[in-house]
Amino acid sequence: MTRSLRQNILEIIIWGLLIGLLAAGAYSRNRLWNDELELWADNIKKAPNKARPYVNLGLAYLNSGDYERAFETTQKAIQIDPRFAKAYHNLSMIYQKWGDLPKAIEMGETALKIDPEFTVVHFTMGGIYFENRQYEKAEECYKKFIQVYPYFPEVHNLLAVVYGSQKRFDKAVEALEGEVRVNPYHSLAHLNLGQIYWYEFRNREKALYHLRAALAIDPFLPDRAKIKSLVQRIGEFPS
Repeated sequence: MTRSLRQNILEIIIWGLLIGLLAAGAYSRNRLWNDELELWADNIKKAPNKARPYVNLGLAYLNSGDYERAFETTQKAIQIDPRFAKAYHNLSMIYQKWGDLPKAIEMGETALKIDPEFTVVHFTMGGIYFENRQYEKAEECYKKFIQVYPYFPEVHNLLAVVYGSQKRFDKAVEALEGEVRVNPYHSLAHLNLGQIYWYEFRNREKALYHLRAALAIDPFLPDRAKIKSLVQRIGEFPS
């Protein structure tokens, strides 16, 4: 398989994830975030000396894209309770948004030192380590998360991205097959499987199955015309 074809697989995986994250309607998100901001601001008025409402308000600010206020509010929670693991998890995500990955990692590791059972931090840290090109660490985090939440949607697909970045395509297939077992309608997992089965393993039958599944599930599949063309070419390839 050529370097350009492998790069194409990774780009489709990563861009597909970004498209999925942006799929929800902006109006609904804004309405939800405004409700959360009002809810937790009211909680702070009623309990100004408790850390939890500040952490939850900080998370609402983070989700709304107001990272400065998210940071300030979360810092207030830490002033009240310096060992509140969720506050450090908030800071980890905020620093990731700001592009300060070493600080994001530091805050995530602090959260886990305080509460080793805070499993969701492993999910967040998997993404941060991946962005920082620490692929082995990312793999370890996603695996720890899967041990607790084996049926959580998307995490197997994210683990496959990590394996793909390491060119460990046999492991990527294993992770993607896990994703489609959890969610048979995950079009991008089918797409990635189809391409890997074809470009890496020349498995005509499995490549066609997954590529056709991706096309059938998602009418807005990225590069749909190119995928249809690929299906046609594979179909013409001698068995």
